[in-house]
Amino acid sequence: MTSFALRKFMSGLRARYHFWSGRRAYRAGRIRTAGRHLDEALSRGHASFDAYLLLGKIAYRERDMRRAAELFHQARCADPGRYALEGFPDDFIASLRARPEAAPRLHYRIVIEPRGQAQAPAGARERSAALRTSRPAGAQGDFTTREEAERLRHLPAIRPGEGSEVDWDDVAKKLFDD
Repeated sequence: MTSFALRKFMSGLRARYHFWSGRRAYRAGRIRTAGRHLDEALSRGHASFDAYLLLGKIAYRERDMRRAAELFHQARCADPGRYALEGFPDDFIASLRARPEAAPRLHYRIVIEPRGQAQAPAGARERSAALRTSRPAGAQGDFTTREEAERLRHLPAIRPGEGSEVDWDDVAKKLFDD
């Protein structure tokens, strides 16, 4: 084996190592480590759909919309079929490019209103009445089953008028952490 072929072989092994290390770090939730490994894999010539897609997701999480758009575009070019299977909307990349560079985090205030005081839109009252009458047998208050009420009884009740600040990005990260 010539020295050039040996160097190329070793570079390919290092690229695969960085790719697999980045993928494992991403699954473990170590986003920055995953980004470093995947960047290294791309710089060593391991340009693959998975590398571009994971780096695009990382850039999106870090709110770097321009880089996310470019990486998602590269992923789509690398394997259009698999990109389509990911379920992104057709205009997803264009919408990323149109977003401001540092989009602010969205915060919402959720307030629990007592029953009957909230003004429901037309048609909502009928749906609400249908939901109340179609409750399963054995339902307890706001719970669908007696077992659910037992399992959650240690939690304090939510009182009307109480509210809470919710950071939906953190909630989504906890629920859908890839």
